Amino acid sequence: MSPLPHLPSEVVADLVMWALRLEAPIRDKTVVCRFWHSIVVRNLAEVLLLREIGSKHDAHAVCQDGWALVEAAFGGHVEAVRMVLDAPQHAAHANCLNGRALVDGMALVEAARGGHMEVVRTLLNAHQHAAHADCQDGMALHLAAVGGHLEVVRMLLDAPQHAAHADCLGGMALVGAARGGHIELVRMLLDAPQHAAHADCQGGSALVRVVGGGHIAVVRLLLDAPQRAAHADCRKGLALVKAGEGGHIGVLRLLLDAPQHAACAACRCGAALVGVAAGGHTEVVSLLQDHIDGKTRREH
Repeated sequence: MSPLPHLPSEVVADLVMWALRLEAPIRDKTVVCRFWHSIVVRNLAEVLLLREIGSKHDAHAVCQDGWALVEAAFGGHVEAVRMVLDAPQHAAHANCLNGRALVDGMALVEAARGGHMEVVRTLLNAHQHAAHADCQDGMALHLAAVGGHLEVVRMLLDAPQHAAHADCLGGMALVGAARGGHIELVRMLLDAPQHAAHADCQGGSALVRVVGGGHIAVVRLLLDAPQRAAHADCRKGLALVKAGEGGHIGVLRLLLDAPQHAACAACRCGAALVGVAAGGHTEVVSLLQDHIDGKTRREH
């Protein structure tokens, strides 16, 4: 059966309310769970079929340990999320802690991953059992940053209670934002008033990740951070090697000319030069060779 992604919200709402009004005892959880899944993926044909089959079943909002909420959050269907949370009986918990098979905050993590801002807001502001923005040590923040979802990241950092930390998971949010070249996100994480991310986290992983994409503005931001700036020669010059392999001459110049901890053109036994030559980046080869020759002359 092919999914119908444009199923109107009012139809989804009506179907959810129908499911919650069923009063017969549970007899087949598989049918019930498939019904919920069909609602959140908006597969109208299967919903109608399961509505007929499941007329004798009780579709609890927490059926199959709360997966209905996670499915709805993952799909970004805020109307379904709200109705599952507001069910008059057996309502799902926004923090997912009434589902034995679920992990704390799984619905929030999935909503943040997809950048579904209204779903994230709904889960954080739930009247009871609200999700915590810092659940799973900040996994929601990390995945939102990887996806470049600026407003979701802002919402998680600014949560009035249990706010996410910008330096969570050892700086993984910063590494993910840098890798994608999301400069405003990188700036937000570095400038957080509390628990700010460190530009040199994980031994320079953010710098190593960003140079391969040639995101020169982000590279400059990491190198110029007022506190704990990234070192251009981090990981024994791995950032220079990655920039060279991509042929990003502007990034290479930044790394080689850094006022402190500048990268060495001959680092890693000339790996950067080898990688550049293999890629056919003749202009970059000349730049590296000039730096190597200049250093040789100075030493003699």
